[in-house]
Amino acid sequence: MVQTSVSNHHLRILVLLAATVAAPLLLTPASQGQGPSQTMSPEASPVDPHKDSSEFNHHMAGFALIGVGLLVIGGNLSTRLRFLRYLWPALFILAGIFLAVWSDAEIWPRGNLSWGWLLHHDAEARMHKVYAILLIVMGALEYLRARGRLSRLWQVWGFPLLALIGASLLLVHDHTAGSGMDSPEVRAYIINPALDPEGKPLSKNSEGTKPTATDTPLTPSATNHPQGSMDHDMMNMDHSTMQMSDKPMQNTHGSPHSHMTPAMMRIEREHFWFMVVGIAIGLFKLLDDAKFWRSSIITQVWPALMIVLGVLLTLYRE
Repeated sequence: MVQTSVSNHHLRILVLLAATVAAPLLLTPASQGQGPSQTMSPEASPVDPHKDSSEFNHHMAGFALIGVGLLVIGGNLSTRLRFLRYLWPALFILAGIFLAVWSDAEIWPRGNLSWGWLLHHDAEARMHKVYAILLIVMGALEYLRARGRLSRLWQVWGFPLLALIGASLLLVHDHTAGSGMDSPEVRAYIINPALDPEGKPLSKNSEGTKPTATDTPLTPSATNHPQGSMDHDMMNMDHSTMQMSDKPMQNTHGSPHSHMTPAMMRIEREHFWFMVVGIAIGLFKLLDDAKFWRSSIITQVWPALMIVLGVLLTLYRE
């Protein structure tokens, strides 16, 4: 009778793992293409030079979460594997340290900009560091929990609350916003003046910043241009500008996605699913920690969802 119970328990775990692996494939759209109205030319949607690095960061975080989920499930299967509860928090901490150091090529120690730049100007980089802190704190809390060093309040609400906060922040996490590195004030945050913001040597004819419109000198033809012709050209320019501005103003009243490229739409969709699975992890972890619903299945659901989130991150594309 005991063997039958153990076999049924293992069978439920295998079914749960199979569903975990299949879920990301069902959540990921079969086609990444967009409709004709969203098709844009290569000139209209330039390739982000940090695309590969950003995808790599997401993939590494995904592998860490897959490892966390497997270690938690393994530790729940047998009392002989209970030592794993001391190991999987370390994956959270290592993933947080990696994200803090490696994300954002322009921020020190990877790049040449101080952290003051992201605090004041780069919202995307700032959010990455916030997620790094969340991962480190979550790992530290779970390690203290395993050691029996947490109060009842922190045991129940610590991890779930941080998980819900991290998932909710995805609503305001924008991967399509510019970092503002072309602005003149970037020079105030440079650590090594001999290098550009990304830590590459400056060329002899470059000062690390692109000239702004106000810094562009007038050409000889412009300075010698007759005043009458200049007035006539300015009138034509103003007229043409007014004509060109009609269409964008009309589009601003349409769909909020009317100006989004296919890559932006794909990133937004992927982050939506990250948020959904993250919220589910927080809720099921709360049910497990607070013992609102005593069931061996509940204990396995949140680590299984952790694997789902990890797989989704490894499938991330920009």
